[in-house]
Amino acid sequence: MKINELAAKAAGIIFDNEGNYGSVNKNDNGAVSVGRLQWHGGRAAALLKKIISAEPDAKSILGGALYGEITGGANWAARIVTAAEAAKLKAILTTKAGKAAQDEQAIADVESYIKKGQSYGLTDAGALIYFADGVNQYGTASALWKKIAAEALKGAGDVRAMYEATIKHTNKYLTRRKKVYEKVAAMQEKEDTMTEKQLREKAVNTAKAWAGCKESNGTHKKIIDLYNSVKPLPRGYAVKYNDAWCATFVSAVGIAAGLSRIILRECGCGAMIDLYKAAGRWQENDAYVPSAGDVVFYDWQDTGKGDNTGYPDHVGLVCGVSGSTIKVIEGNKNDAVEYRDLPVNGRYIRGYGLPDYKSMATAAEPEKPAAPAKKSVAEVAREVKDGKWGNNPDRKKRLEAAGYNYAEVQAAVNALMNGSGAATYTVKKGDTLSAIAKKHNTTVAALAKLNNIKNVNVINVGQVLKLR
Repeated sequence: MKINELAAKAAGIIFDNEGNYGSVNKNDNGAVSVGRLQWHGGRAAALLKKIISAEPDAKSILGGALYGEITGGANWAARIVTAAEAAKLKAILTTKAGKAAQDEQAIADVESYIKKGQSYGLTDAGALIYFADGVNQYGTASALWKKIAAEALKGAGDVRAMYEATIKHTNKYLTRRKKVYEKVAAMQEKEDTMTEKQLREKAVNTAKAWAGCKESNGTHKKIIDLYNSVKPLPRGYAVKYNDAWCATFVSAVGIAAGLSRIILRECGCGAMIDLYKAAGRWQENDAYVPSAGDVVFYDWQDTGKGDNTGYPDHVGLVCGVSGSTIKVIEGNKNDAVEYRDLPVNGRYIRGYGLPDYKSMATAAEPEKPAAPAKKSVAEVAREVKDGKWGNNPDRKKRLEAAGYNYAEVQAAVNALMNGSGAATYTVKKGDTLSAIAKKHNTTVAALAKLNNIKNVNVINVGQVLKLR
């Protein structure tokens, strides 16, 4: 989810918890707070100054004294307002210019909260929305939320982990914290349901977004920075920009996609294999056919004989398999994020780590509609006899396209035609000899000869014709 989308969702929750456009708290912990986000003290004064610049009637609304104080840049860190001043502030806050300025400032502020949460290593959408509301309530200078984010990232790093970390580190505003947690969790359950296949695609698409990042221009640094941002670091090691970073890349994909619980974090290939083994998610057989999102390890000393069990040298993320070809995306391939094609059971494959995507799926795969039952040859033969499959050669093409053996169907049709029930036909009103011949898979000439008909254009209702 893009940052502006996250900010919009977080802003909606914050608005529900804070004031409205015209809210004025005359004394909010020692200074005035105003508006939808309850901008406090100096931030309230800055917002009002912005509104004044866009509202032509600002001076008459506020009065000369209050107008001059705000436009003069007074420090409102400890400014408490009177009831009369609060009424004037409400009046300008609810003008068209006042509402527009609040909307614009709210999104800008909430985006800055989201970015701060990301700088602490949070990637889960729900965790970032919860974080934004918390920072807005406790204050942007609060060090508490960095501590809460670090605690949450020791676990799943999601909104539940954020809430549990909150109640561990503070006893302040817990009623609102619980309310926000429940609202965000319900929102995610409704909006963010994903099947196992979709989660695999999410991991692959996250990796593909970094294709082309390389050491030569420093664009690989953001991958390493993301890995290093999540504490505690595996084995306590912070990856350097000039280190080999293939395993770091795969781990960073998991972090960025919100899947670090299953795409296991490590910066070394051997240590990463140990994690998958310990989790029971290791596939030793080189001949295994992987799925998109699986993690493939290599050993460049593989002789190509038997199942390779050597020490791993490199790792990448499987994008998919076409026929017998595996497409992989890798970090640190030629010092960049690049693709590789290799055959299933090919040389150099060490084995596979299998992230448990199914355990994080929140929706079942849609059931494939059952294929309609194929009709028997006897049923099709009756349809052919009734003219539903057309005439040859079109009939032959249609039958074969539908998966039927034309010779078998024709034999069944002949059997029907030669059966006791199809020896004669009684002429009905509107019948013609050619229509009767077509319906019974014969010819006008054959019927005329068989029934001693002199004029093929004349047959009588009730007349019984021999068909063979």
